[in-house]
Amino acid sequence: MSADEPAVLRVATLADGLRVEVRPLRLEDREEIAHGFEGLSERTRYLRFLTLKGELSERGLENLVDRVDQHDHVAVALWWPRRSTDDVLLGEGRFIRLRSDPETADVAVTVADEIQGLGAGTLLMSVLADRAREEGVRCFTAVMSGENEPSHRMMMRVGRVVRDVLSEGVREIDVELPPVESQEGA
Repeated sequence: MSADEPAVLRVATLADGLRVEVRPLRLEDREEIAHGFEGLSERTRYLRFLTLKGELSERGLENLVDRVDQHDHVAVALWWPRRSTDDVLLGEGRFIRLRSDPETADVAVTVADEIQGLGAGTLLMSVLADRAREEGVRCFTAVMSGENEPSHRMMMRVGRVVRDVLSEGVREIDVELPPVESQEGA
């Protein structure tokens, strides 16, 4: 995180009334990311990674945390801010710019099982879309399980769907991000 980057990108309230903050992911969050992964159900891990990952490897942590530059690889974390104890990580989202097309980025969001369905994924995706536009990204692409209807609906709300293909249980979707002006008043 650069000195001019805000510590909190957005404060929001989830559908159950829980107040949360979205912040840029930092190297100091590495342990919390590993711990958060361990807390995900097998189903959530499968839907997010398309495999039954048992644990997050050192290489996986490097990819998820150490290689984040907040420009070509932007990552944000969803936190439950606490006064009396450490803040609790509830989810994370990221986009990684494609080398072959710098205006397109692969996007992914992971939310703790306990708060799925409360708007946390949509909140993370909204913050990522804002950051993407700031970085010159115009399109999100994602690969997900064909069973992952919540993620599919979330992607469809981000912008105009330009490609949506389901083949052999895997869905590939490309969404054009609307310009900032289209978001105002919406």
